[in-house]
Amino acid sequence: MSKYLIAHDLGTSGDKATLFCEDGTLIHSVTKAYPIYYGEKGAVEQNPEEWWQVVCETTQELLTKVDPHSVAAVSFSGQMMGCTCMDREGRLLRNSIIWADTRSVAQEKIIEERYGREKFFHTTGFRLNPSYSITKLMWVKEHEPEIYRNTYKTLCCKDYIVYRLTGVFVTDHTDASLTLAYDINKRGWAYDVMEAAGVDPEKFPAIEKSATVVGEVTREASAQCGLPMGTPVVLGSGDGGAGRVGTGVVKPGRSYSSLGTSAWVSVCTEQPVFDAKERVVNVVNADPEYVTVSGTMQACGASINWMRENLCQEEIALARETGISKYEYINANAAKSPVGANGLLFLPYLHGERAPHWNAHARGCFIGLTMKHTVNDMKRAVMEGVALNMGLIFQAIRENDIAIAGTPKVIGGCIKSPIVKQALADIYNIDLALTNLPDEATSMGAAILAGCGVGLYPHQDMCERFSRVVETVHPIPENVRKYREILPVFQEAYEALRDVFEKLA
Repeated sequence: MSKYLIAHDLGTSGDKATLFCEDGTLIHSVTKAYPIYYGEKGAVEQNPEEWWQVVCETTQELLTKVDPHSVAAVSFSGQMMGCTCMDREGRLLRNSIIWADTRSVAQEKIIEERYGREKFFHTTGFRLNPSYSITKLMWVKEHEPEIYRNTYKTLCCKDYIVYRLTGVFVTDHTDASLTLAYDINKRGWAYDVMEAAGVDPEKFPAIEKSATVVGEVTREASAQCGLPMGTPVVLGSGDGGAGRVGTGVVKPGRSYSSLGTSAWVSVCTEQPVFDAKERVVNVVNADPEYVTVSGTMQACGASINWMRENLCQEEIALARETGISKYEYINANAAKSPVGANGLLFLPYLHGERAPHWNAHARGCFIGLTMKHTVNDMKRAVMEGVALNMGLIFQAIRENDIAIAGTPKVIGGCIKSPIVKQALADIYNIDLALTNLPDEATSMGAAILAGCGVGLYPHQDMCERFSRVVETVHPIPENVRKYREILPVFQEAYEALRDVFEKLA
């Protein structure tokens, strides 16, 4: 009898649950959404109980495709940098503060004053920023002291689901490294950073390797999600780590870009690389022997979604009438504007920004609007703005003399746009490889980790069993020249507005 692997990719907007055969064949995939709650001063939260409800629903659907007892393991990829406060009995104490939340700017300053920004960067591999877990826990301590006192453990997204399935409080190295309470040189918790932050180290869970079987599905969890009691639960990884496994970025020099709600560029290395300007950072791989130099932008697909909802009512109406994808109409109309969008720029900083600027106060804006510009110029400018910011990140990585081996892969929903994928190749000025399953890479990574955990696979370098390269996007020399002129102007536009952003905030 064939064995099957279930992978849950717990993103910002929903759970993509995927069923794979052990030979790598995709059997079925289902996505269900859960809400995001926005508040004042950069607050962005989700209810973990709604994560769990969706995981149960998607799991039940997958199990209609196979004998539930043939599932060899379940594992996870999840949004990172969260703060999910739970008491000793495993009860939620509040909504989870998710990665997009930037309200803890004051707590960032406290760590800077007590620990030192440069020292922090060389300890954690990251620069200080309010997007990460440790400042969020500090915020809870200051503003919700009773919840802080009652917090037994703070978990990331996938770790909460692992707890619901097994009753075990645990995290992996990838998620731990993005709490910013982690010493990337020692591959463990940074207790001196926690001391400077004034948070209790006991509130952080134990760290295990991503491919570890951390428990089995309990009787209670089985009754809710449908997985047989005793099914092995493999810990899994943060979405960045799972994406690296799913694209084969598991050895030094391999690279990929992921363009989802947020987006990042990553290159695997043996040791951390400390960028002198602190534009790009380091995160531990699912195999903690390696690290990845990476830069993440906050609002990639989020910027395109904003554009869709606010500038594309015509295309949405046409899609309803014809049944053709609204994105097909959106891309066709944006393509009516030339490369460079007739001199119009869009800064895609709708959630503030991480790499390369690391400015929670940054804001999105169009620059250069004139009477000649059309709504199609604005659509193209948004798409190009996303690609230009990724170009700044890629440029920062290359400036650190990091070797890139082979053809980097690109994954994520945004890469389905002909404009975005070509602009990215042109701005990077390098060939880019697209696979037949661009939306499944993180799920594949989680499935590979599941298979490694239960002994189905000998190592994590198994992505070719699951997917294949179907397209190589080549840079167009004329476009490369144009974007080479535009990119420094794009950077200069941010610099010119930095003080304005501060005042607006």
